[in-house]
Amino acid sequence: MSQTDDDREWRFTLNEVGEDATTSPETIEAGSPAAENVAFFVLGVATMVGAIGLLLFG
Repeated sequence: MSQTDDDREWRFTLNEVGEDATTSPETIEAGSPAAENVAFFVLGVATMVGAIGLLLFG
């Protein structure tokens, strides 16, 4: 496959990586989880607990 010159170019300057890299002052703050995400998380946990229970006690 042939790549274009844009694909081969280095995407980061030396100021953006390494020991002397500038850091972003923005902090990531936690948000409130959506009900759909919580439901899928609980469904996944219940599925794994059931699968492990079947493996150990089934």
